[in-house]
Amino acid sequence: MNRVKVWGIYSAYSILFAAVFAAMLAVLTASVAALPAGLLFAVLGGVMLVFDVSFVLTELSPFIMLFGGLFAACAAVVCGLLAVKAGFGVSRLFLVLRRRCDRLRGWQ
Repeated sequence: MNRVKVWGIYSAYSILFAAVFAAMLAVLTASVAALPAGLLFAVLGGVMLVFDVSFVLTELSPFIMLFGGLFAACAAVVCGLLAVKAGFGVSRLFLVLRRRCDRLRGWQ
């Protein structure tokens, strides 16, 4: 009976790990793409403010480009850090589950 419990625990953990891995991959990929894009928009918005060429380059307001770009860059960093924190949480959960499964098997 304990062998079935251990197998079930490890199977459930494998599914959880796969889901968290997929979410981490998606979020980190988006973060890698959004960070340089946000910084580029912020720099471009700052240049547009300094040289007053907003009518030439784009119809977006320079303030929107500046602060929107900074917000996008900061949000990308926060999302990336949260994805890494989720990975650490899943790793910590594995250690707890491994100890529990060792006790169920009687290996202590």
